[in-house]
Formats: sequence, structure tokens, C-alpha cells
Amino acid sequence: MFDKILSSFGRVQFFLLCLQLLHFASSTQVYSFDDLFHGKITGSNESNQYSMTDSFLLEVNKSVTFWLYTKEHPESSLRLVPGDPKSLSSAGFDGSKPTKIVIHGWLGNGESEQSVCLTLKSEYFALYDYNVVCVDWSVIALDFPYFTARLRCKEIGNYIGEMITTMTENTSQSNDDIHIIGFSMGAHIAGYAGKRLGGKVHRITGLDPAKPLFLSKRPADRLNKTDAQFVDVVHTTNLVLGQHKPIGNIDFYPNGGISNQPGCRYDYVYGEVCSHFKSYEFYARSIRSRDEFKSIKCDKWIDYEQSKCKDPENYTYLGEYVDPNFSGTYYLTVN
Repeated sequence: MFDKILSSFGRVQFFLLCLQLLHFASSTQVYSFDDLFHGKITGSNESNQYSMTDSFLLEVNKSVTFWLYTKEHPESSLRLVPGDPKSLSSAGFDGSKPTKIVIHGWLGNGESEQSVCLTLKSEYFALYDYNVVCVDWSVIALDFPYFTARLRCKEIGNYIGEMITTMTENTSQSNDDIHIIGFSMGAHIAGYAGKRLGGKVHRITGLDPAKPLFLSKRPADRLNKTDAQFVDVVHTTNLVLGQHKPIGNIDFYPNGGISNQPGCRYDYVYGEVCSHFKSYEFYARSIRSRDEFKSIKCDKWIDYEQSKCKDPENYTYLGEYVDPNFSGTYYLTVN
């Protein structure tokens, strides 16, 4: 029986899930991937400790916040509140401008300089004028173990759907103006938001969507190509953390989409953690460096490496400038 479990989940992934169970049982807190993989998990009687029951007592409207950044005020944010149109006007939300909604992953937040949201925000404002909305669900992402956070994803996604509805019903904003970008577990939360809105939002981008506990073949349980008018996915790991199979309208595999991406060493599970973060680093770079991310449609990485792709002229770009008229699996080499 144990061997079957190992073969089903994979040895490394099973070990990761065991760590989550240990984390829950000992009521400790994990604050970074470094803590998780180096075993530096520490607890404190003085800190607020939560159980799984506590997680479900937390109301999403009190633990998930939306922070609006504009090009006029790129370093300071104001809060948006679902169901409260006045928060849109007081925060300076402009319905005539496109909106980027960015969702961090487990153990992430919307405030650190290296976070996915602030990284993308800086790149966007360097060239364009957008509403950039950071979804901060760090109360759940930091204080609860992975499997507990996973159970709240649909509820968080639905709440994001409410925020989008508040935008579209009270301003000139339309679903065609909205692009949701989610990293890791946040990619699946983006999918749930899209489902809540009937797949009507213009675009969802999944940046190395999380793999553990999201392996279901049922599209209702994870990010799927029907969650928006167009869904593009960037894959940068293949062992534990990220989905490797195509799940979008178009799926990109930089450097084959395998772990140990350029600049990543073999520590942290064969470079898996570093490679996971490369998904949004590549995406951020694409905003100002389109041509660096030219991608060719191909059946598999080895065919790309050997220049055996059926149509080398069938190309688009990973990242911001992907052509929504394209579909399939695309490969590229990027440093």
C-alpha cells in the first residue's frame, strides 16, 4: 500500500505533503521556502497559532484584501472593497484603463519588494498606465499549512470574482479590460475567480501553477483553459511544485519547462524552488523585452532542441505579448 502511495504522488511530493502534516500537527509557522526545505520551521507560544478549524472560522472578507496601485501613485496603494463602489472612486480606480489583478502564492504576500505583484507592477508602470490590483491573502498563505490553504482557494477566488463584478457594474470597466495573473497556488485561485465569472474575463495567466493537491483531472478543481476567454500558462518546474502538463489554451515551456532553470543551483530539491520563481521573473522581463521570449510551437522539447518543429514560423511570445489567436505547446530558450 505504501509503495502505491509513493508511486502515485512521487517520492519527493509525498515527502512535501508529510512536511505539511508535520507542520499542522506541531502548530508551527512557515514563513519562506527556505524555512520549509531547510527544516528551520520554528514555533512560538507568543505568536498566534491556528488550527484547521481556525482557518474556516476566518472570514474571507476579513483575511483577503485588494490594494490598488496606479501610475500616478505607483508606490502607495489604497484599498478596494468588494461590494463597495465608493472604495473604487476614493482609491482612484479608473474604469477606462485596463486592469491587471495579481495573486501571490502560498507563503507569499503582496508587500515585499520581491513579491510577484510588486515585481510586475514596477514593470507595467515603466511603460503603461494600468490599474494594478494586488490581491493579498497572506493571512491564510502564511499562517496555515499548504493543504489547509488549498481548501480555501475556491472561496478566495469567488471573492476576487465579487471584486471584479463591483468594478464592471459600477464603472466603465468591462470583462474585456481585465487580466488576472496568478503565481503558483494563486494561479488556481485565478481559475476559481474566472469560473465564478463564467469564463468571461479577457485573460488569465498562470505562472507555474501549483501541482501538489491540484492534480485532479477535473477542470473544476484547478486552473483550466475555459476559465477565461484566453488562458496562457508558463511552466518552469517538473518535479514537485509546478504543473507540467498543458492546462491552458497555450502553454509555454522555457528551457523545456524543467527544474534547474538558468541561474538556479541544485539545492532546494534540484533547483525546484528557484525555478518555480523563474516563472514570474520571466514574465516580468517580457513586459519590456518581448523579442527575448519568442516561442515556437512544438510537440516536445527534444524536437525544439533538434530544430524538428513542424512549422518554425509558427511562433508567438511568452508573457505579456502572447497572441491570443495561438494555441498549443510552445518552447523557447531563455537565460
